[in-house]
Amino acid sequence: MLSYTAPATTPAEATAYHAATGVTGWPQDETTQAQAILRGQRYIAARFNSRWAVEFENDAAPDEVKHAIAEAALFEVRTPGGLAPTTTPATAKVLVGVNGLRWERIGGAGASGFVPRLATVEGLLRGLVRAAGSSFLVRL
Repeated sequence: MLSYTAPATTPAEATAYHAATGVTGWPQDETTQAQAILRGQRYIAARFNSRWAVEFENDAAPDEVKHAIAEAALFEVRTPGGLAPTTTPATAKVLVGVNGLRWERIGGAGASGFVPRLATVEGLLRGLVRAAGSSFLVRL
């Protein structure tokens, strides 16, 4: 299970991962990297700790989890606060008609309906997470 306060990956590991993938935007400053890693890890811990299909300790997280943390950290660096949006479920709405722009209240989406989803993180963790009432992360 991931910790909310102790990082499961290091700035050096995240930097190596990002360098191998050729992405841009990863900070050079190690303090900034460490802060982003912890914010990314908190997002993943909050979202997936209750649903891991495999058991692991924070200091022995699988590579896929470390890479997902690095991806979430990069997103957080590029979009500060993007992993922790402030929303009001009662006012959430979705566009249901373009002709005349019609909106409809979402209703019943629950808190999980307002949690950001990162496609790369979802893909990296696909085989490590049990589905929770939905099939978006089902092991094939």
